[in-house]
Amino acid sequence: STPTRPKHVPTRTCISCRSTGAKRGLVRLVRSSDGRVLIDQTGKRNGRGAYLCQTPACWQSVLDRNTLVSALRLTMLTEEDRAMLSSFARTLATEHQMTSSDVSTRHSGG
Repeated sequence: STPTRPKHVPTRTCISCRSTGAKRGLVRLVRSSDGRVLIDQTGKRNGRGAYLCQTPACWQSVLDRNTLVSALRLTMLTEEDRAMLSSFARTLATEHQMTSSDVSTRHSGG
């Protein structure tokens, strides 16, 4: 019989803590054509994307520093986008307390 190959699982890196994990375990943020930041639940939206793990501390970190602005190549983060991201981060805080994160600690290069 033919040996079956393991299914390829795409990995991505969190722009805050630099940990790697399965693409599905991270949240994708996208710069839209009009320069706004959107949360891409499907992972398929057009535009420059960046990934964040589902840890509230990572979300707070990118809002406090200019990490997201650099990653998405924005000129600035609008107040509306900042408020939307903060609101989303608060929903993660309650979910994160109930479940453990999918993101592994530091990927060991192979």
